Amino acid sequence: MSFTFITAARIAMPRKGFDAWLDTAIGASISNPAAMFSGWYWSDRVSPADWSDVATGVTPRDVLTARVNDTEALTVLRYQDGALEAYLWTVGYSGAWEAPARRLLLMLAGAAAFKDDDTEDHVLFWEDAAGALPTRNEDALLSLLAVGKGHARFVGRRPLADLLARLEPVEEAFADLAESLEDSDDPQGHLAVLDTP
Repeated sequence: MSFTFITAARIAMPRKGFDAWLDTAIGASISNPAAMFSGWYWSDRVSPADWSDVATGVTPRDVLTARVNDTEALTVLRYQDGALEAYLWTVGYSGAWEAPARRLLLMLAGAAAFKDDDTEDHVLFWEDAAGALPTRNEDALLSLLAVGKGHARFVGRRPLADLLARLEPVEEAFADLAESLEDSDDPQGHLAVLDTP
């Protein structure tokens, strides 16, 4: 049985921080990894406290490069208007989806080291059926990761409307990528790094 998941984020940081983040090894940078699902739709699901199996020293650039030829992944990642924006669509299979999902969350959590302001941004993770942001029904979300200056942690319930509004531009970029692939025979067209200074 397969599942489809989306991991999406908008994390404010300077351009030099974005460039450094791309080539910095992913590490265990989430303070409460066992709380991945706490407070959301799968709150009864247990996430391991030790994520060292997915923090293997690869960089975000390595992860993105591996997705280029993956026909079961669509990726938009860009620097836009002073922020890292990501919209990562991934097919997972029963018993084999959680480790790749945790790696993406750790990858985005690593952006905390490159933030230069005191704002707290968020990474959303949900099971998807339409390639779109979750509805404003909070039960659609599986996990919410808060990324602040120098820290990242899973958080429970909070209103989503403002977070979803911030993600609408990168969702539109993802929709454009998906539409372009419908008529394409290019097997390497599954990654779009849209780089706007």
